[in-house]
Amino acid sequence: MNEAILNNDVQAFILKNLNTNVADIALKKSPFTTVNSKELAQQIDARKRCEKKLPLWFNTNGIYYPDKVNIEQTSSQITAAYKATLIKGQYVVDASGGFGVDTYYFAQHAKTIVHCELDSLLAQIAEHNLELLGCKNVKFYIGDSVKYIKNNKQKIDTLYVDPSRRSNVGKVFKFADCEPNLTLNLGFFLQKANRIIIKAAPMLDITFGLKELKNVSAIHIVSYKNECKELLYVVDKGFMGVPDLVCVLLSDLKPTVTISVKLDDEKNTPLTYCKIKQYLYEPDAALLKAGLFKMVSKLFQVGKLNQNSHLYTATILIPSFPGRILKIENVVLYCDFEKQNKKYHANVVCRNFNLEAEAIKKKFKIGNSASNFLYFTTNNNNQKVVIECIKQ
Repeated sequence: MNEAILNNDVQAFILKNLNTNVADIALKKSPFTTVNSKELAQQIDARKRCEKKLPLWFNTNGIYYPDKVNIEQTSSQITAAYKATLIKGQYVVDASGGFGVDTYYFAQHAKTIVHCELDSLLAQIAEHNLELLGCKNVKFYIGDSVKYIKNNKQKIDTLYVDPSRRSNVGKVFKFADCEPNLTLNLGFFLQKANRIIIKAAPMLDITFGLKELKNVSAIHIVSYKNECKELLYVVDKGFMGVPDLVCVLLSDLKPTVTISVKLDDEKNTPLTYCKIKQYLYEPDAALLKAGLFKMVSKLFQVGKLNQNSHLYTATILIPSFPGRILKIENVVLYCDFEKQNKKYHANVVCRNFNLEAEAIKKKFKIGNSASNFLYFTTNNNNQKVVIECIKQ
């Protein structure tokens, strides 16, 4: 960690050049003898990446930034704040400390936090930043978190684990292919901790995760701006019941929306399909990831178009619906749509349709629009249809 980067004149240079091309910074001679051009470019690039993802860090003078890979891999501020609400007790171990974003938010809810990190440079950076941000209740351990947990004599209230994907096996989603190996270590962790929060790859199939784990009391699927950001398994020592399935929709401007059901509610819910009505509803990504296709219909009194379309309809406007809401203007069969000689400007969405959106836009020369939508889908009679609608 080059502490010269924290000098006032260097920090002023970084702030002044936030909108400068970092490639130009890297190629030019550094104005400082103690900080080279590559380091300046890296700090500028990393800080810029934090502007929306980590506004607290971005707006705090004197933050030291790691390379862009660490910034990409860290939790966002809004998701870390939510995760911190899941911890129990006053003694928390963050086994995957990293840049320290999760640790910071855990520290707002517990008395003592231990930040574990194998990378000594990243640990030093996190320690500097967390001290700057006012965290006085964080201890730092540089080394293997499993070793720390093994040698720890105090009972851990909550253990947080974000296992890293092993690079030598390519793109993986299973816990057995990560470090630490949750499949092998879970029993040992449960001897040491009352609650374990495990962050999984968002692409992991929920049921696959359940097969690898035990004592799962809840699964939290967290979305932000209609994109799945976090898949969290909460493991509670001794829990033997049916897990809660919790969908959490985070937003900068709106209150958080939380939808909680039991894991087996979906399969126990009957469903019928209906014709297209006045409004079209498309669930948020968190509900789709959770597979709550029947429960969406039951909870919000909307009819499902087709088994595989995952679109819903109703005669009335339901402002509380968790997802996109559209007013239907017209519905035509796709075979009739093809015969039309009409110019459209719309967002094209394909759900349970045999063509991709880009191919459709090119085929029919459809321009862009801020509020108009064309949904290409399949209705309750298994007919290919086009729904013209306006976002509410």
